[in-house]
Amino acid sequence: MTAESLFAECIIPGCKQPVTDELIPCQTCRAIFGPMLHEADRPPSYTAADLAERDAGTAAAYRMMRALPTAAQHNDLDTERERRTVEHEKAAAQERGEAEKANQTCWLCEERRTCLLRPQGWECRQCREIR
Repeated sequence: MTAESLFAECIIPGCKQPVTDELIPCQTCRAIFGPMLHEADRPPSYTAADLAERDAGTAAAYRMMRALPTAAQHNDLDTERERRTVEHEKAAAQERGEAEKANQTCWLCEERRTCLLRPQGWECRQCREIR
């Protein structure tokens, strides 16, 4: 139960529907989950305060993990830079007509093929061999 609310929240994780009893799911969750929910004859092993404490601890752990950079993230930065550099070099070579680019429409045969950029437009291997 929060300070602003007169009712407790539904016991199902993620549901914020108000309920009169903190250990009973709301009507919406009962309708959604139907026969998957069933009552046990034993007393509950936790209370709303226990759940709130657990959730606060989990949220704090996630915040701490998100704040710490990992070695993988640092390695990813280097590999990301390298990947982008290679992509830019490849794109520049394609624009200069030094490298082929897949799925371009040849200006001569009008087929989609791997082509080189020529002053007239994209030109496929087959048309270059014919010329």
